Amino acid sequence: MTNDSLNPQAAPAITSKRARVTRPAAAPRLQIEHLGPILSADVTFGDLTVIVGPQATGKSIFLQTLKLLIDRDHIHDTFRHHNVNVAGRAEAFMEGYFGGGMAGAWNAETSALTWNGKKINLPDYASPGKAPKSRIKHERLFYIPAQRVMSLPGGVSQNFGQFNYGDPYTLRVFSDAVHDLIQNEFGAQGELFPSPRKLNKSLRTPIHQHLFGGGKLLIDESNFTKRLALQLDGQSKALGFLSWSAGQREFTPLLMGLYWLCQVPNPQRMSGASQDEVIEWVVLEEPEMGLHPQGISAVLLLVLELMRRGYRVVISTHSPVVLEMIWAIQEFKQLGATEKDIRDLFSLKAEDSAKKLAQAALSKDYRVYFFDRQSPVRDISALDPGALEQAESEWGGITGFSSRVNATIATAVNRAAVRTGTSI
Repeated sequence: MTNDSLNPQAAPAITSKRARVTRPAAAPRLQIEHLGPILSADVTFGDLTVIVGPQATGKSIFLQTLKLLIDRDHIHDTFRHHNVNVAGRAEAFMEGYFGGGMAGAWNAETSALTWNGKKINLPDYASPGKAPKSRIKHERLFYIPAQRVMSLPGGVSQNFGQFNYGDPYTLRVFSDAVHDLIQNEFGAQGELFPSPRKLNKSLRTPIHQHLFGGGKLLIDESNFTKRLALQLDGQSKALGFLSWSAGQREFTPLLMGLYWLCQVPNPQRMSGASQDEVIEWVVLEEPEMGLHPQGISAVLLLVLELMRRGYRVVISTHSPVVLEMIWAIQEFKQLGATEKDIRDLFSLKAEDSAKKLAQAALSKDYRVYFFDRQSPVRDISALDPGALEQAESEWGGITGFSSRVNATIATAVNRAAVRTGTSI
């Protein structure tokens, strides 16, 4: 291992709740009928599952439902801890969990849900006493929501109770985790990034170059409040949160969540960890928000690191960069490529940590699903540009505009050639 790798000497102390577990061989499967805008979905999860599709097609409600199925008891415990009591009322729970206006997403006559072969009546999850009992009470799925920038208004972290009841639960609980990290676990350290104790060099360098422009992410306590600030080279005063770029503001709460997950010890040091206190899943909504493609590439390296550490990752995205990575890795696997090809894809040096990340990426299972309005969810995992089905050939519509640009330009070129009598 390099000096920058996460190791027993370099890594901070970790509580058992951030451990991982060896998953059963059977891949998890979620089937949904008529839930909100979702007409029909049948999704079998890989090591990395990506869902794509236009806005308002049910991607978020699908992912929130996944968390509810996995973390039902922990969710109810969190509500109770914050003095929220829906008294088993399904509509009130739906509003408090999914967000305001979502009470009607479930229709008793037409909606159906099956999780790993077991039929689920979603309203039963409004009360932990009605749904089947679970022996696991802790959080197993860590959810980084699309609204994550709301967890840091003005660069100051927000706890669960500072949000309204109708704000989505996933935002509130994520914000609470970030608040705890900044105010307590990381707060005394001053400098949050770049710190060799949190990420190894292969992950840290692209973030430093492409997301923070060589600057340092700090905790500023000059006004008696722990507030995030960005110190750039050549400037005597750190930039306040609202002076950052939009991408930096979007990325920083994501980084806080990934810091929390990436500090998990290596598998050989997990032999004594309790499997009743582990996080197994990570959901990441729209990691590309506000980011240049180089920044998205840096985030994808963090995703591959999460997978290397054993997490099952689910992403929703509108970015072709995410799907280009999956397509390339799947092509590499079919071609018998090596870890060097993965490193070349991300411009990584031949460091030990980078080699391990790249080798692990070649061993994982990747799946992609397309959510569309008034149509069943489709499996487009092959991402074949030559597929007959447009949903797959255009990667869920993500490359559709580029295809039309090429086609219309070609038409215009041919028309001009005919008009001028020139050959193409």
